[in-house]
Amino acid sequence: MLIFKDEIMPEIIEWLDQSGQQIVWRHPRDRLQWGDNLTVKPNQVAVFMQEGKVYDVFTPGNYVLKTDNIPYLSRVLSAIKGYDKNPFHAEVIFVSTADFRAKFGGRSQTKELAPLQFYGDYIYHVTDPVKFAMEIVGNRNLFSQNSFEEFFKSFFQEQLISSLSDFSIVDVMKESTKTSKDVEKLVDKDLKNFGIGVKNVNFAGLDTTPEYRDRLFWMRSGVDVNQIQTFSAMKDVAGALPSDSAAGLGATAFLMPEMMRKADQIKSGAAKPEEVMIKCNQCSAMFSPAAKFCPSCGDPTDDELKGKEKFCVNCGNHVSAEAKFCGSCGAKL
Repeated sequence: MLIFKDEIMPEIIEWLDQSGQQIVWRHPRDRLQWGDNLTVKPNQVAVFMQEGKVYDVFTPGNYVLKTDNIPYLSRVLSAIKGYDKNPFHAEVIFVSTADFRAKFGGRSQTKELAPLQFYGDYIYHVTDPVKFAMEIVGNRNLFSQNSFEEFFKSFFQEQLISSLSDFSIVDVMKESTKTSKDVEKLVDKDLKNFGIGVKNVNFAGLDTTPEYRDRLFWMRSGVDVNQIQTFSAMKDVAGALPSDSAAGLGATAFLMPEMMRKADQIKSGAAKPEEVMIKCNQCSAMFSPAAKFCPSCGDPTDDELKGKEKFCVNCGNHVSAEAKFCGSCGAKL
């Protein structure tokens, strides 16, 4: 077929994402021509932008670019003589509307300033492509997947930490499912400003420091501070407790069912503190059943108490119990 010198063949504008792991992509060519073929695949939206402003949006389907299917951009271009015959400039931003799963992990504080360590995962997706394109691409110039992930994970983490600061340490650890739902609502509300929704926030692990875990156990038990001080391994814990231990948590149930049962045995008089305490098989020190490690020599407690999971507080990935550094991000454990 003969092609005259002034005849330009229409081109296909499409996003071929084989990985399915990208949420945003900018078409490399911003000089378009009337008659170009636009292909928007399932779970995609194509957004036409010019100078940081969103004009026309295309849902899945095949389109031939004409003045009648990009009316808002055509209205802007109409100020240029012969605009409907000459090539024009516009950015085509493809946005994925599929679900994406991500991990989180970090440290925070509860409303009583109790230290908190957590990790888990969640699902996020674009709910408003126009707002997403404006805020993420137009206002922040985040065109690549890496730049978006860096921004989004940081923002999500900040909102998560901020939300957790409104919760009690006991409620967080005792009712992790409810906490997940409550946190999800708070974070989702902030992410709507970027056209992003979040769902299925799941805390796979929640914990506090060994010292604070011991403190909570004895506060729940209602044991007098002076009595705790008689156990050499508990002197530091006793010093951090209020004078009225039982009033510290009131009637709130303890964090873990087994620990709650033992704490309640002490509180009801069914058991003495020394009867529920653990004796270290390395140094013979006595300590509370809430401890994961002996406070005297650092030896781990029995498997059923210490748990078998270890996670990176930087990226949330699981690591071996013996690891000193995370194999995924390199963070020191």
